[in-house]
Amino acid sequence: MRLANPDAVRRVVVFFFYDGDGVADETVRVLLDGVQPHFERTIVVVNGALDDASRAEFARRPGTELLQRDNRGFDSWAYKTAIEHIGWDAMAEIDELVLYNFTILGPVASVDAMFADMDARDLDFWGLTVHHGAPFDPWGLLETPTLPEHLQSHWIAVRASMLQSEPFRRYWDELPPIPDYAHAVAKHEARFTHHFSSFGFRWEPFVDTADLRQTTFYPLNSMPVELIRDRGCPVFKRKTLFAGIDSVIDEHATGNARELYRFLAASGRYDMGVLDRHLARSTDQRDVFETMHEWRILAPALAPKPSTVALVEASEGWPERVAAVRAADRIVLAGAPGTLAAIQARGDVPDGVELAGVRAHPLEALADAEEELAILALADGIPAELPGLDRDDRRADALESLGLPDRFADAAAAFDDAWVGALVTAPALQRGWFGELGHEAEGSTARLEHAANRLAIRARSNAPVVPQAGSAILRGRIATSLGARVRDAAVDLPRLSVDEWARLIALAVQDEGMRPRVSISPRLAEQRLSVMQHQLRGLAGAVGRGSGESYTQLLGRLR
Repeated sequence: MRLANPDAVRRVVVFFFYDGDGVADETVRVLLDGVQPHFERTIVVVNGALDDASRAEFARRPGTELLQRDNRGFDSWAYKTAIEHIGWDAMAEIDELVLYNFTILGPVASVDAMFADMDARDLDFWGLTVHHGAPFDPWGLLETPTLPEHLQSHWIAVRASMLQSEPFRRYWDELPPIPDYAHAVAKHEARFTHHFSSFGFRWEPFVDTADLRQTTFYPLNSMPVELIRDRGCPVFKRKTLFAGIDSVIDEHATGNARELYRFLAASGRYDMGVLDRHLARSTDQRDVFETMHEWRILAPALAPKPSTVALVEASEGWPERVAAVRAADRIVLAGAPGTLAAIQARGDVPDGVELAGVRAHPLEALADAEEELAILALADGIPAELPGLDRDDRRADALESLGLPDRFADAAAAFDDAWVGALVTAPALQRGWFGELGHEAEGSTARLEHAANRLAIRARSNAPVVPQAGSAILRGRIATSLGARVRDAAVDLPRLSVDEWARLIALAVQDEGMRPRVSISPRLAEQRLSVMQHQLRGLAGAVGRGSGESYTQLLGRLR
């Protein structure tokens, strides 16, 4: 149907929201601010918890009602709750009902243009974007033998011709239980479009991607920049930035998330401070790092060097670490007072190196630091039983990854990006370190949780991107803040391993609303690429060839 009066549309919206911490942060405010002027009534449905500040944010909005329910049934049962709240009699007074949710962020293109375009079309329901479907049933739950093309449920608008129909009411009255994500897609999102089109209801997406059917199943995830820049899509999928490489690896070369992030930053279409804080608060650190390929390959740079303090732990190999951090303006050698006294008694303290006695950890020595950056050259945690050559190479590689000693200016320039809170070293692939890959989530311990609570580190990450071999560069204010907390809590902290301290440092970066970047020198990048290619070829050869098999299919076969 065509809208009877496009200049005065009675449009009601249901916004579904869920957050594991119950926090509706700035991304929600920006999204609602961008679209709410087009609605005369907004119903927010929250699944699960909601904190007081978020409740107040929703309450302050004109024409907004808040419904809170148990976290069950995903988005479809939240929409069902709101529809029942509106009532079927009241539905007769609505020209268009919009159902949308928190899984999209924006606006990043004109919402006015979108509504002007869609208001002029003769449709019964419409959406923002489509999934092109697939020639199979991914879950074995569909009513059709293959996944049909469908409007994505992050935004679907339904007009009076369908709102007041018997099929629409029966759809919601008979909505099945939705126990998990697979059912959420199979029993609602992938079903909705096919189901109602079978009754003759007409539909279209706002963003036409028919020409991309042979290119990608999921254009908004795989090609977000093209959809925003060239096709006027006003939103992007938040999960694109942390969904992992697997979300696109079977279709193309996995650059979608990084391209989206860089496009948003360069175009000014989204407040990147808001986005960075949201990612740091609500996503897993490693998921973002791997999805956006947040590596930095160092090169000689002439950029001015920021003020820098280097913290060297007075443990085995400290003289070599002091020599490597000579690019710093100030070098602090920190350790237990007895250890420092012995070094001083031998006359081993190099010129210009300060000594700092600490109780729990060398980070205490940075509590009052004022420099812009802090180089950490701490105990490396490399097993003592390894032959000396491998241990020495591992330490040297870690420092070289940070541009020390001769490429430090380029390493420091990484912090020109406001989201970078730390530069950490690339993981080793030789010896038993290879066996650690994929098991990063297993490093959390009860004493680590106790220490994080004592240090008021709220961030949690299943597999944080940690400093390797005790080496990292931190933004100065993060180092100072963490150092002060360690100093003040020293007597109450449990004894932690080198790896546990590395995890705490990574979480402290996330707690400040920032992310780590992994740094590597050109020499090591060449070496690691060769090693990784060799390792992948060896693994693929060992598991046996699958005809035309993709990486994710191979992984599924192994599992």
